[in-house]
Amino acid sequence: MDLNGPLHRAPSCSIRFAPLIIRIAYEASEAERTTRITRAFPRLAHPIACIVEMEGAAYFSRTHQRDPKPLFKKALPSLRRNVQCLRPIPPANPNPSKAALAKRFPGTDFATTDIERATAALRDALRQAGHLPKLPAPPSVEGPFELITVWLAPAGERMLVPMLIRQHTHEEPTAQLMTTTGSPAEHPMPLTALPEALVAGRGRVPRTARAALAEFLTNALSLDSTTNRLLLVRRARTSDKDIWPWLQDSRITFDQLVLPGIDLTAPNADPVHRKPGDHPGLRIIRLRERSDRSAVPRAFGVTQELASADDDTDNLIPVTRHGRFSGLVEVGERSFWGINPRPDQNQTPLTLTKLDPAQTANRTWTCSNPSSLEIVPAFLQDGDNPADWAMYVHAQRRLHAHTSIATTWPAIVHLAELMEEYIL
Repeated sequence: MDLNGPLHRAPSCSIRFAPLIIRIAYEASEAERTTRITRAFPRLAHPIACIVEMEGAAYFSRTHQRDPKPLFKKALPSLRRNVQCLRPIPPANPNPSKAALAKRFPGTDFATTDIERATAALRDALRQAGHLPKLPAPPSVEGPFELITVWLAPAGERMLVPMLIRQHTHEEPTAQLMTTTGSPAEHPMPLTALPEALVAGRGRVPRTARAALAEFLTNALSLDSTTNRLLLVRRARTSDKDIWPWLQDSRITFDQLVLPGIDLTAPNADPVHRKPGDHPGLRIIRLRERSDRSAVPRAFGVTQELASADDDTDNLIPVTRHGRFSGLVEVGERSFWGINPRPDQNQTPLTLTKLDPAQTANRTWTCSNPSSLEIVPAFLQDGDNPADWAMYVHAQRRLHAHTSIATTWPAIVHLAELMEEYIL
């Protein structure tokens, strides 16, 4: 071979394009594996849930293998099999130690932690198959009731996937996506069909499609309906001045709704403020999670009580008690903090105080309540009690069929967030 001829550049070219060749080879391998999965598991008439027992991502990285979970998440929902992964449960040791035997689940040969993992995976699979708790209506509402949320999920740096989920007291939950052009929205689908739609790439719109996003939010309000309904909306990603500036702290006027897409900062802006009587049955509650910017702080309970001194019931003195707090706390006009109970892993004593300057060692203890959530009933009907509606939303954080742990978001919003794993 003449190394001075044109062919001497071939080796450098092959090195330059090596990543592309590897990617093409992997895509071909992925396509082949997808074909094999499709042959083994034909598409079903109705969505079901399936549990895949497999190691976590760290195992495949350690063994220099590709994690197959993304492939399962991509291929199986298109065959109407919503995926729930479970790390393998090791076989029982035939000669367990005394300590290991004490950790066994009663009546079985498996560890309690493994039984709990399997139970959680099964419950989550049932959730993906559509087995959800029945939605309770608020105490003040009679007849049909609808709980609504809009979740703007990121799909890369330039795209969003807005998801509208509705849960009814008398019907099955539904989901709705935007069209790729932004408007109009797709027809509602059963919630169990949403993973398949997300895997197919539907519902993606540019982040710059502000007008279309505002219209999507407006449709979620169902302005012409008279059904009792509650929209839960996350402040992040939706309070932008081009989407729904009314959600901003300085813009909210309680029970005076300004529709999405109306710029409140424009010169000579004179927006129409809609009253509860204009839209019977509509309620709107804004949610904001605790973030690194401490917009919603970690809470540490301090209470003052009257206690008797020296068994003298007639002589009561104020006593300050310290410790964590869980439940609903009113922190301002129409503003509440929903505080979850502490997790079982947190062993800090409930009576611990960080307010005593003589006990400096207490400052190193972790004493916060996790997952504090700000709940702001921004738009209610006449006669509604804001605290009752805030408590209804806070209670939804423990209304789950697939977990006994209180979550950051109320149940319907939590389900919307879980759908992000299908946006590949």
